[in-house]
Amino acid sequence: MNFLDIGNTRIKIKTWSGNSWQELYNAPTEHAAEAGNWIRQQGKETVGISVVAEATEAIKEAMGESKVLQWFTIEDIPAKSIDYESKETLGMDRYMACLGARTLAEQPVIVIDAGTACTIDYMDDRGVYRGGVIMPGMALWEKALQQHAPGLPKVVRDIPMKWPGKNTEDSVRWGLSGAFISAVDGLVRRYDYLAALYVTGGDGDWLAKRIERRAVVNANLVFYGMKKLVDARLWFS
Repeated sequence: MNFLDIGNTRIKIKTWSGNSWQELYNAPTEHAAEAGNWIRQQGKETVGISVVAEATEAIKEAMGESKVLQWFTIEDIPAKSIDYESKETLGMDRYMACLGARTLAEQPVIVIDAGTACTIDYMDDRGVYRGGVIMPGMALWEKALQQHAPGLPKVVRDIPMKWPGKNTEDSVRWGLSGAFISAVDGLVRRYDYLAALYVTGGDGDWLAKRIERRAVVNANLVFYGMKKLVDARLWFS
């Protein structure tokens, strides 16, 4: 079986082979139609999630009459497993990443998904998703400052050695990298300190090296979450 994850910037398809994940397909989200054609041509049973409605529709159109692809939706998750007031608006990637981390850790988890958006979510010891935070990802912080204050220098993504910034470049670095990491640290502290902390997403490695709490970096949390549901036969049969 293949597993499909459509994010804001990338489409990824992986399969569980032996004891590890094997990536089969990776392309920009705007190439969704090509991804749909690839899935149809492979003819292999696939389950997927998406946070981009336009990409979902493009894949469905490319699939035509093929039935090899089926989608997880929030309605497939037992109501008792989600403590969230607007369940219908909850991104499946947030739930699946928490479920994947909870499956690996077997204890309460905090999951930071450092992508286009940065989410910081919590799942308790009973596997109940309790909600979280959605904030701009690091690249959006950088892009916003560049667009609205073009006179400021572009800087490397890191925290200066000295506080406060003694030159404009270091001041910008404190305002971008420093502020972003401080925000993440502050939000993580609001959760259960005994929960295991996992980091995923495109900026996951960079972030995990700089936040104050020790974290496990795992790029496959969403896929582990989908596999958990399939293996448990909670949805797919």
